[in-house]
Amino acid sequence: MKKLFCFIAAAFISVSASAQSETGSITIQPNVGMTVASATSDAGQGSKCAVGLTAGVEGMYMFTDKFGATLGVSLTGYNISGKEGPEKGKISSNYYICVPVMADYYVAPGLALKAGVSVNFLATSKFDGENKVDGEKYRNLFKRGFISIPVGASYEINGFVFDARYNIGVRKIMRATEIKGTYNAFSFTVGYKF
Repeated sequence: MKKLFCFIAAAFISVSASAQSETGSITIQPNVGMTVASATSDAGQGSKCAVGLTAGVEGMYMFTDKFGATLGVSLTGYNISGKEGPEKGKISSNYYICVPVMADYYVAPGLALKAGVSVNFLATSKFDGENKVDGEKYRNLFKRGFISIPVGASYEINGFVFDARYNIGVRKIMRATEIKGTYNAFSFTVGYKF
């Protein structure tokens, strides 16, 4: 039994190690997952959490057997449902095209810690229930782009990549100076590396 356990453990470690790319290699990884966002509203109201989908693709280049860099593009966003007052039953949604550049450092076979910077562009912004003019006014409340700092970790096995990262907003997403409007978000994705 002990020999069987050792054999399984060795096989698992070898599979994990083979999942990590070699020095000088370039890989492509499509991915899909979800985002849990927190967008602050103003100084008195705190923030609202919302869930949305995210999907994209990343390319990685390995400089050494432990250090690599990735460049990606994804569509990610969130929907918020109004729960009280005049917004009750209405849904506001913002979706962004995100372009992250990440540094990946492998601390163990298949396990990487990562950090970088992401430039994010507003793709769509809607508020269900308002007329077209007011909807355009709603869109104009938001800046067309902002910067965030993504940090996180990923684990690779058999070509699959499980990624968790936290995006820290460093610039306001709202145009109004009296509104905080920073955007922070957790994202969880599953991808496959080619």
